[in-house]
Formats: sequence, C-alpha cells, structure tokens
Amino acid sequence: MPNSEPALDPSLSRVRDVLDRAVEVDALSSLATAMQFDIGHASLEKTVIALDANVMLRLIAHPRSADIVDYLRTSFPGKLILPGQVIQEFWNNQFQAIATKSADIKKKFDELSRLMEGIDSRFEAFSARFQETVKDFNETFGYVFDDKIVGKTRVLISLLQEKAMVPFVPRNALIDTALSRKRTKTPPGFKDDLDGDFYVWSDLLFGLSRLHQSGVEIERVSFVTLDKKIDWSRDGVPHPILTSEVRAICNASFETITIDAIAKRLLD
Repeated sequence: MPNSEPALDPSLSRVRDVLDRAVEVDALSSLATAMQFDIGHASLEKTVIALDANVMLRLIAHPRSADIVDYLRTSFPGKLILPGQVIQEFWNNQFQAIATKSADIKKKFDELSRLMEGIDSRFEAFSARFQETVKDFNETFGYVFDDKIVGKTRVLISLLQEKAMVPFVPRNALIDTALSRKRTKTPPGFKDDLDGDFYVWSDLLFGLSRLHQSGVEIERVSFVTLDKKIDWSRDGVPHPILTSEVRAICNASFETITIDAIAKRLLD
C-alpha cells in the first residue's frame, strides 16, 4: 500500500535537522565572530525583528513606544516574527502574574505610604528610603494599572496582528530534541527547568525557515529580549551555538538586543 502519511513540511524538516545536528552547523566560525564582538552590518530591508515575552509589556511602557510602534507599522521594511510560544508566556508569566499579584502589593504600599506621611521626623531617613522603594515599585509594575498603557498594549497587539508572522513548530516533533539539548546544555533554556525558551527558539527558527524557503533574503535576525542568562547571551553577545543555528537556517547574522538599542536603530 502507498504511504498515506503527509510529506514533512520542508521548513520544519530543516529546523528539526538543525536542532538535532542532522545537518552541520558552523559553531567554530560563530565562536570566532562572537569573540570579535561584531555581527557586521545589515540593511533594515533584510532584517527580521523578533520579540521575546519579557519585552512585550516593557516595550509599550518605553518612553518612545508610540514612535516604535508607528515605525514598525508604517515604515519598517523588514519582517516581524512573534514566536508562538511568546504569546503563551506573555499571558502566563508576564501579564497574568503581574496583574494578579502586584495589584495587592501596590495597594498595601500605597496604604503604608499614606501612613508614613505623618511619621515622626526622627524617621525621615527611613521614610525617604521607603518612598524611594514605592517609587521604584511603581515604575517597575505600575504600568499594569495605567489605562494609557493598557491602551498602548492593545495598539501593539493590533500591530502584531497586522504585521507579524506567528510560527508554532509542532511540539510533538521536537520532544526528544528538547530533552537531549537540555541534557547536553545546548542553548537556549538549559538554565531553566522547563522547555519554554527552547520552544521560543524553535518557533523563531521555524519562522525564519519559512521566510527563507519562500525566497525572502535575510541578513540579520534581531531578537529583542531582556533575558541576560548565559544560555542566551554573555555581555550582550549571543551564544555562538544560537548564531550558528540561525546561519544554518537562513544564512543570516544573529543578535540579542535591548529595547533601547532597537529604538535607537529604528528611530535615530
């Protein structure tokens, strides 16, 4: 009987082979590049920007958020990727956790702050430190309760719906790969107990592979993230293995980049 199984998506096949090392990745050249701290130059037309979960809320709280979103919507000539796993992690770990736990903490901070206003002058030094702590807390988590920021979040999500590719690599296809990479401390995610970072990475590679298969020329992949663990980067330089895997997928350079840095590149 003829084989009735559907042919494997060539983009998925390429990603799986790269992640499993069924095809060669040039890790040594990527290491040499990393030691030079230079990824070279690339045009924005041939740049892919991808967002990590930990930048979603911080991006819309950024002082230049409106300009960034407007530029990405109207002027950015490259491609946007939002790895599917990022959507899950944004809701599970970023948005939902902050919205439920910090609301109660902020309320108690506000109550204590009011009490501290009339405290004995002998405690002025402590009061000043306390007020600074409250200020720092509000700057870090207060945006969750700001109606303007909530509105900006909706605008960002609308932009992503309009412009971003949202790839989901089939999870069952990579279960064994995720386990073997964690056991061999292959980045990203070997510093974590779970496999979220691995699937963020796999989704990103899947998106890059699809773009490459469709004929899109990519020179640089810019992953906007706040994650500074060594299984992603060291002092801003991405792990050479990650760089080599991007090159094997689409022959492009790879960088991890902050919100401030991507804003400067796009707007200045």
